[in-house]
Amino acid sequence: MRAVGPTGDAATPRPGRPRREETDRSIRGAALRLLGEGGPAAVTVEAVAAESGVAKTTIYRRYPDREALLRAVLTAAIGRPGDPPGTTPRERIRWALDQTWGQMAGVLGRGGLAAILGNSDSRFTELFRSVLTPYSDALADLIRADVAAGVLRRDLDADTVVSLLIGAYLGELVRRGRVDDGFSDRCLDMIWVAMTGG
Repeated sequence: MRAVGPTGDAATPRPGRPRREETDRSIRGAALRLLGEGGPAAVTVEAVAAESGVAKTTIYRRYPDREALLRAVLTAAIGRPGDPPGTTPRERIRWALDQTWGQMAGVLGRGGLAAILGNSDSRFTELFRSVLTPYSDALADLIRADVAAGVLRRDLDADTVVSLLIGAYLGELVRRGRVDDGFSDRCLDMIWVAMTGG
């Protein structure tokens, strides 16, 4: 039987608990903020509960421990790389590079990057590598495809190029404390000559 209000109209449903998606978003958002500010050590169930306003019992119902929480948060935040836009090899590689750098900056933040550079939490470092791998692999695959198509040098080692490009981002961050928007173009301009042999 439908509940009716004092005027005889159907009563407006009262707000209940937040839907599961909203709760999950709150938990993930809180964990990412804590990770970016303080690194993986700052991401505890207690801290996430305080930051998100979600009860610890609710968090534990979704994630049995801190590592499961971190894995779920990183996997959701990073996702999977899509197909690159652009028509030229350079445009596609630039897009893949930006995607890879974006995962490091937007997901890890300073706290997460510091933990990886210092290897202060080896399990977290391996976890992040595992979820970043699809992006670095996509970048390497684009380079290999362009080598096979004769666009890039036949002797070009795709994995070395990817490591150089990721290292450039980290080097700029260490030197200047930030990575400006045009930096990826400048990096690619410099390495493109070596990649094409021209």
